[in-house]
Amino acid sequence: MRRALPFFALFPVAACGAAETSPSLPPAPATLATAASHDAGPKVAAPAAPASRTVDEVAAELLRLVNASDAPGVVALFSGPMREVLPLEKAGPWLRSILEAKGPLKNAVREPGRGGERSGVYRFEAERGAWRVELSVDGAGRVLGLKFTAPPPPDPEVKKSALSMGLPFRGQWFVFWGGASLEVNQHVTHKSQRRAADLVVVDDAGKTHRGDGKKNADYYAYGQEVLAVADGTVITAVDGVADNEPGAMNAYMAPGNVIIVRHDDALYSVYAHLVPAKLRVRVGAKVKRGAVLGLCGNSGNSSEAHLHFQLQDGPLFEKSYGIEPVFQGVSVTRDGATEKRAEYTWLKGDRVGEAPTATKKAAP
Repeated sequence: MRRALPFFALFPVAACGAAETSPSLPPAPATLATAASHDAGPKVAAPAAPASRTVDEVAAELLRLVNASDAPGVVALFSGPMREVLPLEKAGPWLRSILEAKGPLKNAVREPGRGGERSGVYRFEAERGAWRVELSVDGAGRVLGLKFTAPPPPDPEVKKSALSMGLPFRGQWFVFWGGASLEVNQHVTHKSQRRAADLVVVDDAGKTHRGDGKKNADYYAYGQEVLAVADGTVITAVDGVADNEPGAMNAYMAPGNVIIVRHDDALYSVYAHLVPAKLRVRVGAKVKRGAVLGLCGNSGNSSEAHLHFQLQDGPLFEKSYGIEPVFQGVSVTRDGATEKRAEYTWLKGDRVGEAPTATKKAAP
C-alpha cells in the first residue's frame, strides 16, 4: 500500500499539501503551533551558519547529507521549530525512505525564476527518478521549510491544429511575438500560450502608430475587426475592461476583454485585449469562420493596441495546453520576399495576410 510522502515545513496546510505517494513517515505537523507540541528528541548541536549562506548552498549541502544518510547533519541544518517537526529519531527513517524510494541523489537543479537567496524550488535527480524539493532558509542559512514531492509530469508535446482555419484579421498584420522559442516568442514558457502570438499593424517604416502614439486611436491596429478563425460556439465573452492609455498596463485582468470560441472538445481559440463595449457576440452564440467577434483594443496586460491570439486544448487558461495554429492560404512577407503558403504558423517578424484568390478570366 502506498502512502503520502510527508512534507516538513512551517506553512499553512493549504499552501503545501504533498501529492507524492511513496513509502514514508506519517505526515509531519504543518504549523509552528502544532510543531511545538512534538517531542524534539535528542538534541543536535547546530553549527553557526555564515550569514551569507544562500538557499542554493544549503540545497547542495542537503543533497550531500541525504546521500550520506547523515541524520544528525540534516537536523543540524534545521532551525529550532523544524527540529521539533523532524527530530533526530525521525530524521533517520525519513532519510532511508527517500533513498529507498528512488535511490541516491545525483544533482540539484534550481527551477528558473523560483524564489531568491532564501527560498527556491529544485529538481533533485536520483538514481531511479527525481524529487521536486521546495526549500526555504533564514538569514543565517538554517532551514525553515522543506518539502519533497514527485515532480510534475513533463508537458505534452505541442500539437498542431488539424482544423481548416483562416486568419483572425483582415489585411496585412505584423507578428510582433510568435514562434516556438523564447527568442521569438515571450509566451512559450506559459503552458496555455506555448504558441500564442501578439499581432500588430505596421506602416512601411515599421511603426505601429501615427504621430506621437499617445492615444489608442493613433495605433493602426486599434479598432480593426477581429475574426473567428473557424466555425464554433462562443463559451467566454468578457466585456467592460477599460482600454489602457498607451504605455500603461492592467495586470489584474491580463486578457482584458476576451472572447473564447470552442471549435471541438480539444480546440479553443482565444482573442484578447479587445475594445470594451464593442463585442459583437455573446456566450452561446454560434459563429462561422470569418465572423466579426469584436474590435482590436488595448485592454488588460497590454501596453499598446494589439491582438493576442492563441489556440488551446481546453476552455480554461490555467488547465489547458497551447496548440500550434496552422492557417490555410496565407500570404507571408519575410526578409523582403513575399510568397503564398498553403499552410502557415506564426513567426516573429513576418507580415501576414490572406493570400489573394485567383480569379478566372472572362471568356472572349
